[in-house]
Amino acid sequence: MRTIQASGKSIDEAIFNGIRELGVSIDEVEIDIIQQETKGVLGIGAKPAIVRLIEREPEQIVVPDYLGEKDNRDRRPRERRRRDDRPSRDFNAERTQSRTEAAPDPAQEDAPAAAVAERKRPQRRDDRLPRRERDDVFYPPKEAKPAVEYTLEAAENCDAAVFLSGLLEKMGVEAKVLANVSEEGIKLRIDSGEMGILIGHRGENLDAMQYLCSLHVNRNRKENGYIRVSLDTEGYREKREETLSRLARRVAAQVRSTGRSRTLEPMNPYERRVLHATLQVNPYVTTYSEGEEPNRRVVIVPKGKEK
Repeated sequence: MRTIQASGKSIDEAIFNGIRELGVSIDEVEIDIIQQETKGVLGIGAKPAIVRLIEREPEQIVVPDYLGEKDNRDRRPRERRRRDDRPSRDFNAERTQSRTEAAPDPAQEDAPAAAVAERKRPQRRDDRLPRRERDDVFYPPKEAKPAVEYTLEAAENCDAAVFLSGLLEKMGVEAKVLANVSEEGIKLRIDSGEMGILIGHRGENLDAMQYLCSLHVNRNRKENGYIRVSLDTEGYREKREETLSRLARRVAAQVRSTGRSRTLEPMNPYERRVLHATLQVNPYVTTYSEGEEPNRRVVIVPKGKEK
């Protein structure tokens, strides 16, 4: 078995670097977390994430001896026998025996036909399914979200959209802001060719602009109630949510197979809620958050081993 240590800016990146170096898939290694990553202060004192990857032994398929002997027998040339040496067959006796064996059992004649059919039907248990199919049962399909209609007309009369347009102009980003205003709150969308700058590392820039817009809109609304403001571009929010759901399911499968808990990298409250919501129906693992903002993390543990 090969064992290596790999590092990266996060646990997931360190694991990816390690399995790429070994040339194996993630299902073929065992993972030990040696060191969690730390960002430090202004980059000073930052430490990378370090993991140890242990390659698992490949499964060996053992062929029973009798199968090997059968294969050898099949390969041997058949001995041709003369017609005179072949034993004679009594076809009349064979027909009589066949009819006797095919006769119905009197005990079964009285049983209802449905009961007999049910008894003959092979029983299929859930645990005979592949693990991936069994796990999919835990996660109900998501309902399709209704499409949000963003318009320039709504943005012209929306204080949050006007503020965001001015903010983008000061940032030197050419973009168009559209809005949707409803009872649920204000939803803003940015259309621009500079999507990477607007989103930032894992949505940090998008979250910051959304926070500023929310502060601007709600600064004088203590008595009138809070207005929720959400900001998106190129469908990033939905794509990020799907990525987090896949991550949660993959890590939950690892926790279930190894029996050891996993601590994920720091995430904002919205991303942590996605992980908790995805795994709340899983009967084998549970989740909780630990740490302080902005380094609060989600921990996935086997059920029964919660702290």
